[in-house]
Order: sequence, then structure tokens, then C-alpha cells
Amino acid sequence: MTDNQQDWRVFTENREHVIEQLEQGHCDGILPAARGFLDGFAEFLLRAGILDCFAAFPDRRARRAIEIFFFCHTLVYRSLFQLKRLAPIEETLFRSPYILRQMGFNARQIEEGFYDTPEAERPFRAQTIADCFAKAEADDFLENQKTVLAALADYCPGEFLSGTWVMDSVHIHVPNGAHTDAHDVKACVLGVWQDSVVWPLLWVFAPESVNETKVGKQVFAAAEEVLGEGAIRHLLVDRGFVDGTWMSKLYERGTRVTIGVKKDMLVMQEMKNLSRLSDAEWTPAEPPKIHDGPVPERAVIGFGYLEGEWENCDAPLSGCLIRDIYPNKTTYQGLVTTASEASAREILKDNGHRWTLEEVYMTMTRHWAFDNLPPARLGVALAMVHFAFVAFTLLGFYLQETEDADDSETLNMGPPAMPIPERELAVYAGPHFVLLLPSELIEIVLSNVDAWQDNREQLLMALRHCEGNV
Repeated sequence: MTDNQQDWRVFTENREHVIEQLEQGHCDGILPAARGFLDGFAEFLLRAGILDCFAAFPDRRARRAIEIFFFCHTLVYRSLFQLKRLAPIEETLFRSPYILRQMGFNARQIEEGFYDTPEAERPFRAQTIADCFAKAEADDFLENQKTVLAALADYCPGEFLSGTWVMDSVHIHVPNGAHTDAHDVKACVLGVWQDSVVWPLLWVFAPESVNETKVGKQVFAAAEEVLGEGAIRHLLVDRGFVDGTWMSKLYERGTRVTIGVKKDMLVMQEMKNLSRLSDAEWTPAEPPKIHDGPVPERAVIGFGYLEGEWENCDAPLSGCLIRDIYPNKTTYQGLVTTASEASAREILKDNGHRWTLEEVYMTMTRHWAFDNLPPARLGVALAMVHFAFVAFTLLGFYLQETEDADDSETLNMGPPAMPIPERELAVYAGPHFVLLLPSELIEIVLSNVDAWQDNREQLLMALRHCEGNV
């Protein structure tokens, strides 16, 4: 933990401790309780060491009155609460002691004005969040995300067992404002594949004009720096991200690469010519999912030891030629992988996993509005995109620990619904809380009335937390 742990500890449930404090007339707060994912999620961030990672984010501010951890953490919850802009944070997050505690904040921040109170100013406002990241640079986000990746790999290594990773870029537009320029950037994202989703784990922000191979090498090198050489055993990537020299180096280092090929490439013509030989055997395959129009009859055929055409590529190549027969035409697609021999079905199946990242982008656009950016300084816009990716992956990793994980068809989804307060009260004492019915609380107070008489003002203050009047 960092030296500031006491400032952002997560409250944990401890019935025995809190009741013992109540019997002595002590209580730090009483809030409406709500059952939902936020309490468990906050504890997950603490257990996994993510809060330490946020505290280590590169800080380029001249004045650092508020720890940068708070700003990083708040932007994660901005995405979870589906707040499309920074301004609603003041109305949604900072006005609720209950929400702040679930985020890991405690009474100290509340008392010091970390949300709106009649007695205090608001140093922690939407504008201060923007000012915090205004000078942030693209490399700051990559460097800090490397610490998050290291923490996750240590906390939940099972998420990385497949060794299959996907790389692709997504394009982001920041509109111009009265005092800010427009920006078009891309995020080259590298994520680990699971059965129904790719979890984004590292990304490089770069101008649109930067070559894909350059950013691909940068994000891949960052992953190997954290995980070690050869940890990424299979990379599924678009053809624009690799060249012959890099494909060979990856093969030598233990990473297999699977990519698509263009129709006019020599390796595509090579596979077509081989498919016309008398002993060529096509294998039926599951047709693609088409929402409108006829579904083709699909077949595949595989080839080993292809010559290819990438300059300086010494890695062996196997290929898969895909044939789709429609009522009025026949089309072909080609895939290659850096392996001496691989079946056509295997190559086709692996390549299908690459599209899972595209589906994640669609989910984050539709349900997380991660690329719906306001006019903003570039560092602020990148921070909003960055922490939306972080929130998506952290929430997914956490949900896999819950009892609901087995009931989910896919973890590629939007944030869960916000919890609604129920009839219990959350009673806080120190770093712990307990859920009590109002009658249970009153019974404890009346049974220890003398102790509570001595701490009458503390009880009233605790109840004002419940009312929102603090």
C-alpha cells in the first residue's frame, strides 16, 4: 500500500466490530443501504492492487493539493455510472456519501469538501479533473496501464492462461471547442482473449498518420516488458500491423501470428492455385452470420509450407483458403499463420476470435459511450477514453469472481444497473460497516442509552449523513 492508504481505504463489512462500537456509543455514519456490485467492486480494486496503480499515475501538475489517485478512480466510476461528460460527476458522485464510500472514499474526504456541502468549498470538482489531465501525454497512459496489467497478472493469472491475444486499432474523434482544437487519434489496443470477449489491457494513443506496425510493435513490447518474452503465445492481428521481419522475430521468440491476406497478394494466388490441384480437398465449414441476404455454402482448405511474400520473413507459413458460394457468385478469403502445419479449421476458428475485439468496440460505443467525447484538451479526452477501457476490463475481471458469472452468456456487456437503497441502513464505525434494520439500530441505542447520551452529537451527525444533510 502507499503512504496514503488511510485516505482511500475501502470499507469492509464487520458486524461484530460495528455493534461493539455502537454499544459504546460510537458511530461514524448511517446511510441508506443498497445491495449491488459496487461494494464488491471497490474491494476487488483494493485486493488486486489497482488503487496503488492509480496512485502511481504520472502527475504533470504544478500544484498537487489532491492526490492524482482520486481523479483516476473517479473517471473509472464515471464510466460505470454512464456519465457522458465530466460535469455530471459533481451532481451524481460528489453529492452522495453512500456512493463516495463505495468508491473507497471515507469521511475524511467528505469533511474536507470532496463533494458539495454548505460548510466547505469544493476543491474536487469536474474542472479540477480536467485540469489534472490537461498536460497528460500519450505515454503516461501506456506506462500507467503497464502497472495495472502487472497487478492483474499477479492477482488473477488464470485470465491469461490461453496465451491468445488480439490487436486492433479504434479511431477516436475529439471535436473542436471555443478554446480547444479538434483531434483525430487512434488507440492501438492489445487485449487477452477469452471465450466470449477480449479484455483490453494495453493501448497506445497515436495520431491517425502513424503507421500501424510502429504502434503495434510499441504496445507489444510493453506487454512483453510486463509479462515476459513468449507470454503471448498467439497474436491475432490485422495484416497492416506486421511486416516480414517482425513476424520472423515473433516466431523466434515463441509467438505465433495469424493474419488475413489481401486478394492481390501473392500468397493468396498461391493458395488459389494449390486449391485447383486434382488432390485438393475442400472441407465444409459453418457459414458466416449474415443478417440480410442469402447465406453462402462455405468450405475451407488448408496448406502448409507456403512461400508467402513478406520480405525478410523466415517464419514458416500455413494458410487457410475460405470459399463462399452464393447463388450468383463465389468469393474467396485467405488467412495465414506462422506455423509449419496448421489445419484450415483451426486457422479459421482462431481468426474468428480476432473479431471479438471489434464486438467489444461496438459494446463500448453503444453502452459505455467511450468515444462520445466533448470538446476538450487532448490529455483530458485521452483520459476519458483510457479510463473507460480500464473500467470495462476491471469490471469484467471482477464479475468473473461473482456468483452471477456462470449465468452470463457473455461478459461483453454494459455496466450493471445502479443499486437502489433498500430497507436496511449501512452503519459505519472506523473502516467497517454493517447492515442493520432501523429497528435493530434503535434497539442497540436504547439498550445503551447512557453511552449514547454522552455522544449525542455524534449520533445526530451520523443520522444527518443518512439524510444527506452534512
